[in-house]
Amino acid sequence: MAEDIRTMADTTGVAAFHHQFEKPYCVLLDSEYCSMGRMIGAKACEKAGYTYYDAVILLDLLNDKEVNVEFMAKVENQLRNRHLSKEEILAVDGYQKLNDAFDKAIDMALAKGPCLIHDRAIKEDIEKRGYSVFTVLNYATDNKTKIERAKLSPANSDCHSDEEFLARIQEEDNIRYNTHHAKSDTTWGDKATYDLCLNAETLGRDYAGELLANILTGR
Repeated sequence: MAEDIRTMADTTGVAAFHHQFEKPYCVLLDSEYCSMGRMIGAKACEKAGYTYYDAVILLDLLNDKEVNVEFMAKVENQLRNRHLSKEEILAVDGYQKLNDAFDKAIDMALAKGPCLIHDRAIKEDIEKRGYSVFTVLNYATDNKTKIERAKLSPANSDCHSDEEFLARIQEEDNIRYNTHHAKSDTTWGDKATYDLCLNAETLGRDYAGELLANILTGR
């Protein structure tokens, strides 16, 4: 249908056209591995006055000697090979203990003030706690640059060929998919389920962070 905006009806006062954006208490940033999500999230927080949390920082906040980064790696190693069903994820050794720990840490983070949580929470759970939520997906479209970023991580030092790096990237995305899938009826990475999607390849790391910060501050 060809509609001419010059002849469209006046929308003044029509509620469907005038939703007012309000600064959310909590931002949930999901990101594809090697799409610079952590850097973008941290930059947005610095400029917008939010506190940034990811898995490592949440575990530090929790300060549980049993549930630490090594424990998380052991659990998530069982989630990296493919997309699992909810039943399979819940049956993974240590998963429930890790999930409970993150839930507790998220409660602590939310109690401290407005925050951005990278990849460790779902909208439904935050809303049940009574907080407003804004969801963001950060993604990248160029495998060559994703490989270059992956090469800079010491965690990928066992990878040597481009094929191995691409496989590692997929494994890390599988972990993110599975941890989301275990708790949510939405699909991790499905752009239709997020309030905002950022293509890091097009926007660049710094501008993407500034853009997200400007949205959160209403500029």
